[in-house]
Amino acid sequence: MPPLRLTSLLQTALPELSSASRAVVNTLACLNGNALSARDMAEWVGLRDRYQLARALRRDGLPPLEQLAGWSRVLYWISESESSGASLRQLAQRDDVDPAVAYRLVHRVTGLPWSEAQRAGLSVAVLRLRERRGVRVMAGRKQPVALPARMARAVGDDVVTGIAGTPSRAPRPPALLAAAPQHPAAVLGDRLVTGGGPFDVAMVPNGLALITRPHSAAVDVVRVHPLSVVATIRTGPVPTRVVVDPLGTRAYVTNQFAEEVGIIDLHTLRQSGAIPIQGHPLGAAIAPDGHTLYVATNLDRLHAVALPQGRILASVPIPMGALHLVVHPSGRRVYVPCFKAGVIVELDAHTLCPMRQFAVGGMAQDVVMTRDGTTLYVANEGGWLNAIHLPTGRVTSLTLDGPSMGLALSPDQEVLFVGLLFAGRIAVVDTRTFKVSGTIVTGGRPRLIAFERTGRTALVANEAGTVDQIR
Repeated sequence: MPPLRLTSLLQTALPELSSASRAVVNTLACLNGNALSARDMAEWVGLRDRYQLARALRRDGLPPLEQLAGWSRVLYWISESESSGASLRQLAQRDDVDPAVAYRLVHRVTGLPWSEAQRAGLSVAVLRLRERRGVRVMAGRKQPVALPARMARAVGDDVVTGIAGTPSRAPRPPALLAAAPQHPAAVLGDRLVTGGGPFDVAMVPNGLALITRPHSAAVDVVRVHPLSVVATIRTGPVPTRVVVDPLGTRAYVTNQFAEEVGIIDLHTLRQSGAIPIQGHPLGAAIAPDGHTLYVATNLDRLHAVALPQGRILASVPIPMGALHLVVHPSGRRVYVPCFKAGVIVELDAHTLCPMRQFAVGGMAQDVVMTRDGTTLYVANEGGWLNAIHLPTGRVTSLTLDGPSMGLALSPDQEVLFVGLLFAGRIAVVDTRTFKVSGTIVTGGRPRLIAFERTGRTALVANEAGTVDQIR
């Protein structure tokens, strides 16, 4: 997730940008000003080539990529110096930059030597960047109304926007016919080589899957048998999580740096629209009736979005932005793992009022729910797997061989696949004994995992540049 302070600084200094330029600024903030090549940056933000990138920046009155990256790096250094007291030499050495080069960069960008730029502080540096572009100071946004004290204490904030005109719930769509569920034999099968750092995978009808590629601004449509790319859908910059509606007609993808949720038409295989979201959308989950989409952002908020209108029904603060969400099978509760806060927050799905918190420690990542809604499993980057018995709130843990992130429960509910992010392996956990029954070596960095509907096959989005099939 991008460093929020630098992102906010750059967005304050450079308002009213086009979506392409805003994506470039957000990418530079994510990398602390350490610029990619123009070609790689264009691929990240979904532009054809470096020439289109240069034209986009020029139209918005921005300097070329190299200069914009220099400004981002200098703002990052000043911010870090103010918060930690570190010298520029220390900061440069930490970032593997020659200190002499760092001092020259500060002077070239701000027109001031480091000692004066440091004394002047961030506000002066931001004003100088704004003056270089010639933009006016923008008025602040209207603040949301106050949150009841009970909710403020529960989530560590004091603001919420209320629900207005929540639509009535339609009957749940009929379940699609499927063969008797099962699970794979846990053998690595085919491997599809792709680019763009595959991150998420979601199954869709007709034996297809969607794979997000954050570094290529694209979602691949992949056939599961045989493993092959059917189509590539262009999206906004940094598509991260993708969820499919219950009828299998639309998918929703969190385009982080576009600050939107893209709407993918699964008939035409293209992004047909977008839902604007304040901040960078991270995790997403859809209600069982398909009428509400829940989206978490890096502004530490959870939104409930009405579908298909795309209208935000409610917004509530959460202890920390989440890449993963899950909705209870009843549709009455939403569960949000709050990353470094080490807690799972249970919220009422209709009002977004917090109900309970479950302390799991570590860094809570992916979550899955059993079909009967009694057990919530949590992959933890601290190096373990949690099982939460929801009726009693009891939390149990299983120690793993390393940090885990991705998590998937087989359709027959008998095994869990847990991605060991830095070990290049998938741990196979027997749900009846809650013990590791085997491992699958994938290599690379296995991110998120999904089973096809019958359970015969699972796909793993591997950030090293592959989609791995487990059968």
